[in-house]
Amino acid sequence: MAQLRISELDDFSAALLSYVEAALRAAGEMPDYCQEAVRIVDARNHLFAAVGPHLTDEEHGIYALRDLCALDDDTMELRPDRHRCATVGRDFGLR
Repeated sequence: MAQLRISELDDFSAALLSYVEAALRAAGEMPDYCQEAVRIVDARNHLFAAVGPHLTDEEHGIYALRDLCALDDDTMELRPDRHRCATVGRDFGLR
């Protein structure tokens, strides 16, 4: 029986995506208007911290929730995006 192995990057992307979705729900705002951000404390262990209103600052591992979203073609609204979360993971050296 072959075992499916999830890569660190896929695992991180799923965790960050889940965090972004929950943070946007908690903020109660559409992503377009949300100014909240997340700091990646430890990418390998999926440790994230809310930093309040903040712009993306990649040097310090801070990402605006809005920047982790992409435009949904069907609804024309910003939605959390797995590919953008994966890009953040790659920036932290995950493969």
